[in-house]
Amino acid sequence: MLNTTNTALILVAAGALHFGYRYVRSYLEIERIRKMENAEEPPSDPDEGLLGIAIYRRMAKDQGEHVFLEEQTKLYERLGDTYKANLFGRPFIDTRDPENIKAILSTQFEQFSLGESRLDAFHPMLGDGIFTHVYGGGPKGEPWRHSRAMLRPQFAKQQIQDLENLEGFVQTLISRIPGNETCDLQELFFRLSMDTEICMLRSLLGDLYFLQKDGREFKQISAFVKEYIDRFTYKALQLHADGKPTSYDANGKYIFLEEISKSIKDPVRLRSELLNILLAGRDTTASLLAICFHQLARHKDVWNQLRNEIMENIGHRHPTYEDIKSLKYLKYVLNETLRLFPVVPWNGREAVVTTTLPRGGGPDGKSKIVVKKGTFVFYSPWSLHRSKFYGEDANEFKPSRWETLRPAWNYIPFNGGPRICLGQQYALTEASYVVIRLLQAFKDIDNRDPIEPFIEHTTLTLSSHTGTKVALTPA
Repeated sequence: MLNTTNTALILVAAGALHFGYRYVRSYLEIERIRKMENAEEPPSDPDEGLLGIAIYRRMAKDQGEHVFLEEQTKLYERLGDTYKANLFGRPFIDTRDPENIKAILSTQFEQFSLGESRLDAFHPMLGDGIFTHVYGGGPKGEPWRHSRAMLRPQFAKQQIQDLENLEGFVQTLISRIPGNETCDLQELFFRLSMDTEICMLRSLLGDLYFLQKDGREFKQISAFVKEYIDRFTYKALQLHADGKPTSYDANGKYIFLEEISKSIKDPVRLRSELLNILLAGRDTTASLLAICFHQLARHKDVWNQLRNEIMENIGHRHPTYEDIKSLKYLKYVLNETLRLFPVVPWNGREAVVTTTLPRGGGPDGKSKIVVKKGTFVFYSPWSLHRSKFYGEDANEFKPSRWETLRPAWNYIPFNGGPRICLGQQYALTEASYVVIRLLQAFKDIDNRDPIEPFIEHTTLTLSSHTGTKVALTPA
């Protein structure tokens, strides 16, 4: 018994020495970098409570009350554009400083990953794909680089310019809009989208994602989604196995699944890549369209100017890709929608090495800050886009501001750097086409929502909590 006790004590002591050594080594490394880079500490969130549990409760409460992004912006205004806190004892940094965001997404890209917790949160449903490959740099980044290289041709210019496939969708949409009667356009835009709310909660919990209370439901949903998608992936693979041409090869419609299955023969990987693209694309475009019309209904002057531009340049004919590129005010309207209401309003990266960020430290927030390996850095496009860079009227929907704006890293609706959204031009083209066709079909819009301001609903993407309730007058 004595020998067993002694052995246990020796193991405990050895473990304590090991962790103590690692702590001291990490501390010395951080201090070395701090002195070398003249880095200073960012302000701290004073209300984090024990182990940051209060922060999680506050976040959950704010999300439940649909003020998560609004309250986050107030924190920046109170603490500064960059501050630190901890969540369940794990330190994190929150920033809306464009220089820090530029570093995370671009100039120091290989020093940050999406975070292992993101893989744990999303992998059960999405599998291995461009959205769940968390590393972009070094040998670990090869799967992501391979997925991106494989998917990039699917968003080539000729595919973006092929607008015929959209027309059938638009006509179905128009047929479901009752003239001069209240309808919810958001519901129509999102009808074919996936429900991503559970993924959002799992992601927010980080390493403790397994505590998400609907874990069993999440597994059931994941299984259903996989089974449903597999019906289509196996058909596509069988098409190639039988030596038959794809629809596009036979001069028919371009079908993404048929084309991508030329490169991917593993059914599980094919399903995963397809789910990753569906998640990244469907909700984001639907969000942009729904919120755009939400704002048009509340700004009739913008509606009138936009419709005049469309009718004067296109009339009632189907718009071409060249038409879409030529409509400046339409571009301003979509830019302003994405500025005030970025479809992915909140994001983050995890430091894979101990490094620094350009700003946030010291009394004036202009000194560098040290970011310890494993620290998660959240950044908020929503708050960034509402900063004073855009003037005192930053919270107002004002498309005309884009006549002179050149925002660079103050505007990141599609992220930036090597992971910038592959489908950016496709999404903007699709949204532009739908807006044009609807404004050709309807000459006026009325707001039918008694709640005037935008009330946020945040999952992985942003939408209006009250929908987009409008009445459209047929042309």
